[in-house]
Amino acid sequence: MKKRIIFFLCVCCFLGYGQANDKAAIDLWNWKLELPSGYKASDWKLSNYQNDRFAAPFFYYDGLKGALVMKAYPAKGTSTAKYTRNTLREQMQPGSNDVNWTMKEGGILEVELDVEEISNSESGQFHRTILVQVDGRTTAKQTKQLGLTKPASLPMLKIYWQDGYLKVVRKVLKDEGTAGDALLDKKSWKEDKGIHSKRRIGNDKVKIRLELKRGKILVQIDDERPIVYRDLSVAQWYFENYFTVGNYLQSKEENCFSTVNYYKIEVVH
Repeated sequence: MKKRIIFFLCVCCFLGYGQANDKAAIDLWNWKLELPSGYKASDWKLSNYQNDRFAAPFFYYDGLKGALVMKAYPAKGTSTAKYTRNTLREQMQPGSNDVNWTMKEGGILEVELDVEEISNSESGQFHRTILVQVDGRTTAKQTKQLGLTKPASLPMLKIYWQDGYLKVVRKVLKDEGTAGDALLDKKSWKEDKGIHSKRRIGNDKVKIRLELKRGKILVQIDDERPIVYRDLSVAQWYFENYFTVGNYLQSKEENCFSTVNYYKIEVVH
């Protein structure tokens, strides 16, 4: 029987006007938060985010919407991220980044969300934001084997909101004949051209389901025909993995912004 690790946004609003300060039973125990300012919180620290002055105005529960709100815009702080990051990182062991899962073990992620608002770039086009990622990193054994001082990491798969559509982008081998330690070298991988959702999502609610297991990746967007990857790039992925969800705005332009509402986040291993 599969071990089930479920992180579900269980919303229990009290009677009233449904304002953002309504108490809600939101289980984020197995997630780590990183805000645009660089502020980070996990397990017990994140459990009190509603009253944490560092979380607002970027991260809060809105009882009226019944959603976890994640806002992104450039902010002063200690962030070393290339762009404006507001993300939740899966932690199978609360408080630790060192316990992750492999493709052999597999994982399923289901989210329901909408992109409420997003700014335009200087060229007049919408900015884009990453909503979901499957991130990879070397295990402790692989890190030592490669002579590295810290784990090497790279995203296996990303789902962007781009010009109103969802775009699925993944890492593929530059040379399908790559083998051994070279599979753990970032230079052995490149991004593919990506696949867009059939429907223009815009600001509508959308459901995304990812299912990963040895040799196969399935991406389900609403009721569209699933996107299935089953090739050597999937079969030769030897990194360990973790899910990331949130609002990773791909810009640091002045006055850029985006707001993403999450109504459901559920993970099964």
